[in-house]
Amino acid sequence: MEEVWSCVVDRANIVLDAQLDRAKTLIDDFCTYDYASHADFSDLSRVNIAYTTVGDEDIPLQVHVDLEGYKIERELDGKPLDTRQYSSLQELIENELEGLDFQELVAVDEKDIQLSLARAEYQENVECKLAIEQAIACYYDGSRLDSAAAREVVEKFGAERVLYVLAGTLQQNEWDGRFSQDNKAWAKTAKADPLFAHRRDFSVQSHPGLVDVFLTQVRREAEKPPRASIRERLKQAQEKAEKKTSVQAATKKKEPER
Repeated sequence: MEEVWSCVVDRANIVLDAQLDRAKTLIDDFCTYDYASHADFSDLSRVNIAYTTVGDEDIPLQVHVDLEGYKIERELDGKPLDTRQYSSLQELIENELEGLDFQELVAVDEKDIQLSLARAEYQENVECKLAIEQAIACYYDGSRLDSAAAREVVEKFGAERVLYVLAGTLQQNEWDGRFSQDNKAWAKTAKADPLFAHRRDFSVQSHPGLVDVFLTQVRREAEKPPRASIRERLKQAQEKAEKKTSVQAATKKKEPER
């Protein structure tokens, strides 16, 4: 009986090995034809078969085959997008690998792109909120909040996003008398996330009095004219030098001969 069972197992392994070889051949042929390079089978649970960027924002889309789990998985901006699961390797071969097509592999609905953008936007707001809390804790010396706190966060996230997060924070806590009337009035007209749950997720949890001071500092930073980048300043300096040289040359040319 054991010998019979052993033969059954051996036969099953032979069939599975043959299917795996067939799957590898199909994938490798696809990669060679479409990308002029061989597929990488170092990790059978994640064999990359397609990559592109989608949408105006060039969001990365990655497609890979799981030859051990019998599925094709797609990731949009590093997050799972969808999975096509099969019950066997043979089923995966027949339904997917025998007809691999790049355009079909990377086809994405606009709603998926928008969802990915919304998810990234949400995460950025949460990180901004955490940065604000950290900056306040770092730059508050017990009696005053250094304006460097606002500059640091604004330089990293931009004034628009910082104000967006702070507006949501004040709208979430409009009852709190520790916020100034001026900042409350501003927050009522400022743009903030329409979803209450989202505003709660990135509502700054530092002391309201310090958040109020921080907001005032950020509003002042936002009113300042944008500072030219290093490249722009170098270009301006070069143009100024060229103009000066041109003026000197023209002046020298007009000088009468002695």
